[in-house]
Amino acid sequence: MSTIPLTNRQERLLRIIETSVTKRGYVPTLQEMAAAMGIASLQGVKDHLTALERKGYLRRTPGRRRALEVIQPITPIAGRVPVLGRVAAGRPLLAVENREGALSLDNSLLGSGDHFALQVQGDSMIEAGIQEGDYVIVRHQETANSGDIVVALLGEEVTVKRLRKKGNTLFLEAANAAYEPIPLTGTSPAPRILGIVVGQYRALRQKR
Repeated sequence: MSTIPLTNRQERLLRIIETSVTKRGYVPTLQEMAAAMGIASLQGVKDHLTALERKGYLRRTPGRRRALEVIQPITPIAGRVPVLGRVAAGRPLLAVENREGALSLDNSLLGSGDHFALQVQGDSMIEAGIQEGDYVIVRHQETANSGDIVVALLGEEVTVKRLRKKGNTLFLEAANAAYEPIPLTGTSPAPRILGIVVGQYRALRQKR
């Protein structure tokens, strides 16, 4: 789900680090990185690491030896769905700066495609069983059918609604009679569908 372009060497180094973490449980040393890339300069490796950190693929903890964390893997981790926060217009949907963590789900439940999660705010979908605080699991796509529950971008705000077609007009319809339908025509900037809701996650809340 990479959204920020990498050079060939940056991508190769990130794959080397990912492979080491997967197989050994820790990142390689600078010498191991250089040897795997076939270069002699440790400074060259450091420069690539700095670029990967700047582009949001790695996080380094100052003062700790080999304290590297892959926060945007090139190879998606099966069953991990990124939780997105505010998604601004013009910003890539799965960009690192949108992410607020991840949900670990059984990969067999997700099916094909790229997925992300959003935590619901408000009560506009309560009659569809979606409550405030729930996470909706969304398959990233830009088309949907009438009747699908979708995530749409309205200006710089993200909303979860049901897509409806009445005549030749498409609407975003809440599952709460207190909210008016939102037409998808005649508004500026034009609304954009980000994906369709394919699942829902709710943490059990204990009463105190």
